[in-house]
Parts: sequence; structure tokens; C-alpha cells
Amino acid sequence: MKAASSLVITLGSALSLPMLSLPALAQQPPDATVARVQADAIVLRGSQFGDAARVDLYISVPYQLLQFNAYNGKMLAEYSVSITVRDSTGKRIIDTTSKRSILEESYSVSRGTTGKSDNSVRRFALRSGRYTVETVVADAFGRKDHASSIDVRVPEYFGASLELSSPMYVSQIEQRGGRYAITPFVGDVAWSNEMQLFVFLETYTSGQPRSVRHLWKLTRSDGRVAASGQGDVVNCERIATQSFFPLRIDGRLLPGTYTLRITAHPVNSSGQADTTLTDATTSRAYVVPRTFAGDVLADLKKAAKQLIYVADQGQIDAILAAPSEGEALTQFEEFWKGLDPSPGTIRNEAFDEYYSRIDEANKRFKSYNEGWLTDMGRVFIVYGEPLTTERFMSPNGISRIVRWIYPNNIMFTFEDTSGFGDYRLRSGLPGNAKYRYKR
Repeated sequence: MKAASSLVITLGSALSLPMLSLPALAQQPPDATVARVQADAIVLRGSQFGDAARVDLYISVPYQLLQFNAYNGKMLAEYSVSITVRDSTGKRIIDTTSKRSILEESYSVSRGTTGKSDNSVRRFALRSGRYTVETVVADAFGRKDHASSIDVRVPEYFGASLELSSPMYVSQIEQRGGRYAITPFVGDVAWSNEMQLFVFLETYTSGQPRSVRHLWKLTRSDGRVAASGQGDVVNCERIATQSFFPLRIDGRLLPGTYTLRITAHPVNSSGQADTTLTDATTSRAYVVPRTFAGDVLADLKKAAKQLIYVADQGQIDAILAAPSEGEALTQFEEFWKGLDPSPGTIRNEAFDEYYSRIDEANKRFKSYNEGWLTDMGRVFIVYGEPLTTERFMSPNGISRIVRWIYPNNIMFTFEDTSGFGDYRLRSGLPGNAKYRYKR
């Protein structure tokens, strides 16, 4: 069994990807309800394939989808990967299956708590056209199949003096002398606004050497530009020149599908891009998924006010009085980092539980106010679901009574005197009653 290793490339020569595991870093959030097999195809102009392009297919399998069994003091998972490539008519042109094994030291990591994935790459030669790539991962121990399907467009290379490969997202780049170890980020879904992604691509030239600069734009579905930037000057002195640039995005993007468009422009004597001329263009999707945290932060002021059951009023006021939304967000996130019960993992269980209780309170206890502002909502957010619920009428038969009973003889009694479900707490909460995460 082979451990995952880094993918090392050398700038200035044709990209050559060995057939080995890629670093198993966090590709997806550690949530089994959203984890799925990710596939990503990078199209390069491969001269060794004649008139066909080279397609490198990356596959990322989250640990959450696999069953690990104990094996010699470690955790073992085994699975097979079946890949089918179909052309635009639906004809099957490639059908291959391989097997993989994972040995993981940590039981906790094998359970997917860190969002770790097993990543691999396969290489194919495809002529220009449109294809569908179907991937099926069969878990040997869990006896479950997980499928993924992506569409791939292979351009017709060798038709222009300057061409670009399809861009590849990269999550980590490490320089080792004159070589670089890169960690591909598989797929289009950027599940965290805190991720710093890079873009890697190849520039192909024929004829005389030239210098170009890559400009990029991230546009919304309505055409508005959400972010933009440029890379360094790329001196193309060989047939294939590799380069990368950071995808710097200020602020948080709203959920949705964006298009990353990269253009190559000649540079003038001062190294500036001549945007009146575009030598080549390439693009790919960039997806910001809807997440629980994203929904909460969509209204930061409201999210800060909702801290009333876990924070001091001074902490809330400081966030609301921040000079900018960015500073307010930083303070908000720092507050929750201080309550994170597992800071070594991606997920903050306290944040998730607290705001999921607010969401549940809004669904269950809404009356004249939003559910989180009602007495029942407050008790529910601070203490959670009661062990026992008692319902009865008051002795005079006018009011409805609900009593929640918690461990250690903690009890709360609510009374609805209006008949419209507006339950009021008969006695106040203890003065130090605040939400606290309990494992």
C-alpha cells in the first residue's frame, strides 16, 4: 500500500503528471450529508498524442464516503474506481477500472472529521469534441457506490500561434529549489470563502518566443464582475510554458455559479498587458455552494444580534460598531473561534449547533416575533431540546401551560393566555444562563 505523495512539476517544461496519489487534503467540508465524489478534467495540448489532446482526470473521494476497518493498528479502506468516457453521441469510447487502498493512522481522521480525501489522477488521449466522463466509486467494505458525472470539452489545438490549456485550481504550491510541489484542488466547488486558491495553466506557442500576461475575471451569471486580477509576465520561450497566479478574491461571494475567464495578452515594453489584443482565452466554472454558515453570514448584523444568548452585550456592540463589514466579520469569526471545541478541525460544532437551534426556534416558536426572540426560543437555544414536555390547562381553564423539564431538575413553565400560541415564561432564566456547547 502506497502513501499519498506530492505532485512535483518543473516550470518551463511540458507538464508531466505521474500516476500516483495526490496529497489527501481537505477538498470538501466534513459533512457526510454533502460530501460527494469530485471529478475534474484538465485538458492540455499533448504533442505525444499526435492530433489528440491530453486529458488528466482527477478524482477526489472524501473519507466520509468510505468505511474504514481496523487493520494492524491502523484504519484501512479499499475501493474501486470505474471510469467511462462517452462521446457526444453517447458512444462509450473508454471504460476502465482500478483499485485503491488507504491506510490511515488516525481513527478520527478516517471518520472524515478533517474533510480529508483520497485523490488520484488518470490520463487519456481525446480528440477535439465534447465528452461525458462518468465515475463510479465502489466502497469494498461499506458496499456502497458513489457516482459522479462531468462534461468535458476538448478544443482543437494546433490552430493558432498561441493557445492555453484549461485552467486547474491549485490549493497549495511549495517551491523546492527550481521545482514546485503542487496540490490540485479537484472540482469547481469552493466550499469555503477562506480558501486561497491558485490557478495553474500552460501556454503554448509556435514560432518566435513571446511574452504575455494573463488577466482574469470572475463573473456572475448576470455578467457582473465579482473579482478580477492578473498574473505575472510569462516569458514563453518553449512550446509549452507553465505558470500560476493567485486567485485573490476580496470579501465573500454570494452562493451561485460563476465563470472564471482567463485571457492572454501581449505585453508592452513596460510589461503592461495590451488589452486591445487578446491572443488566447480559456475558462471554467467557479461554484460557491449554499452552506449553513453562508446563510447565517448573509445578514451579518442580524447574526451578530443573535449572539445575545451566547455573548456579552459588549462583544455584540463591538461587532455592530466595527468600522467596516470586513472588520465586523473578522470580529464575528474570532468570537466563534474562541468557542470552537475542536480547533484542529474544519468544522466548528458550537457555531453549527447554536445557529441550527436559532433556525429551529424560528420554525417552531414564531408568534408575534421571530422564534429566536420568543421566550420558548430563548430557552431552546440556551438549553436545547427538553427531556420531557408536559402540556395541560390552567386551573381556571383559560390558559394553556407547557412545562419543559431538563436534567438536574431544571424546569421552565410557559403560559399562553391569548390562545394564539404566544407562550410566555412564568419565571426568568438564571442570570448566567448562556449557551454552552456540550460534547
